[in-house]
Amino acid sequence: MREEAEITAGPNRKMSMAAAEVKSEHDSKELSEIRKEVIEARNLVIKTDNLLKNLHAEVKAIGKRHEDLQKRQWISSGVAYVLFAALCIGGAVLVGSARGSSASAERERLEKTVAELSGQLDKQRADQTAIQTSQRSANEVYRLMTNLPGDERLKGVDELVKLDTSRLTQLERSALNDKAAQLRREIGDSAFERGKAAFRRNEMKSTIEEMTRFVAMNPPPEQLLDASFFLGVAYNNERKHDQAVPLLARFVEGDKKSKTRDYAMLLLAQSYQETNQLEKALSTVQEALGTYPNSEFAPLMRSRQSSVRRQKAGASEAAAAPAQAPAPAPAAATPAPAP
Repeated sequence: MREEAEITAGPNRKMSMAAAEVKSEHDSKELSEIRKEVIEARNLVIKTDNLLKNLHAEVKAIGKRHEDLQKRQWISSGVAYVLFAALCIGGAVLVGSARGSSASAERERLEKTVAELSGQLDKQRADQTAIQTSQRSANEVYRLMTNLPGDERLKGVDELVKLDTSRLTQLERSALNDKAAQLRREIGDSAFERGKAAFRRNEMKSTIEEMTRFVAMNPPPEQLLDASFFLGVAYNNERKHDQAVPLLARFVEGDKKSKTRDYAMLLLAQSYQETNQLEKALSTVQEALGTYPNSEFAPLMRSRQSSVRRQKAGASEAAAAPAQAPAPAPAAATPAPAP
């Protein structure tokens, strides 16, 4: 300042004033620029402040939006957790139900299997009991056919017919059947011989009894024909012609080479006649005469033929005779005249 005063006070005062003016203008210009810069800075600060306020507002909005988004996220997470828990519970329930159904089905299958096995076991026990019972009955039947005396052994045969042999073994059935067949042959042959002996003695009732017993033994066909002859003759002699006809007819038709066939045909014709089967009687006696014209029974056959023809002719005349006419009805009385 002192130097400036000195300069101002010196001879170069004009120069100093000019420099001062120049400096003053320069300072004014700088001040203007500074003022301008300050204004620009102020405007920039205001603008920055506005931007900061806007940024703050946007940050606040973003924060609020973030909070809303977080709330939604929490809600979505909660719903997702709830749905997941529900799905887990539903899956657990379904799995439990499936396992329960499978366990129930398995239990039912096992119960059914146990019931079937129990039924099979009971059936096997029943079959075993039935087999043991059949075996005991078979032993008893065999004992009856073996140990009893004489014809009483036929009780064993009768019991064998009642016995259920389906539960016996093949060997047991064969043994029983063979023993029964042997017993039938033995007793049947005895009855057959006794029947023939009674026939020779002309004891027809004994013949019928013994031959009937023999036929009940299921004899062979050739012996059955012989028994039919003896039975037919016995029934004919006992005048039981209804029973004699089928037996004599069986013998006549079954054994056409027998020496006694002519006699059987004669008796068959007689039984036919006695049972009023005249056509069969006539055809039988005619066949006998045609087959055995030189038989010792030929005269009896001719006599039987004549008898059948006479009986047949008498029956025809009786059927053809007209019935007697009824008496005429009495005439009606003449009514009395009116007074």
